Amino acid sequence: MTNKENLLEELKDLEETLELTGVFDDQAVVRKTFRVPVNEQTPVTFLINGVSFRVANISEGGMGFLAESGDVAEVGQSLEGLELHFGGRCLQAKGTVRHVTPLEDSGFLYGLSLDLSSEDDRTFMVDFVQRARERFFEQH
Repeated sequence: MTNKENLLEELKDLEETLELTGVFDDQAVVRKTFRVPVNEQTPVTFLINGVSFRVANISEGGMGFLAESGDVAEVGQSLEGLELHFGGRCLQAKGTVRHVTPLEDSGFLYGLSLDLSSEDDRTFMVDFVQRARERFFEQH
């Protein structure tokens, strides 16, 4: 098996087993896809009803964002008025809060599953995340 095949096999294992537990809920959240860390090579801006939040990671169907407080939303809450900006492209979405996890230093990591408003937006997201994954694994 080549290094790339080994890496893809490891990624598949990660996708099947990665778990996070929300602070307000004892149930584990099992992710179906590997989320790509967001950095300067993966620029994404995220707003909830016009309020901007820093994006930590993203996948085809979900994302993690950072907030200073744990009262932005509750686990299980549906959110509307979500916008994801990728340079000149803006996607409208709804989301469901899957976990709220306190961070060691300060702040909270929120995990959302996303429901994008159109098939074109879903196709764009799949392509964007795939390219971001390729960049991520080239660097690591």
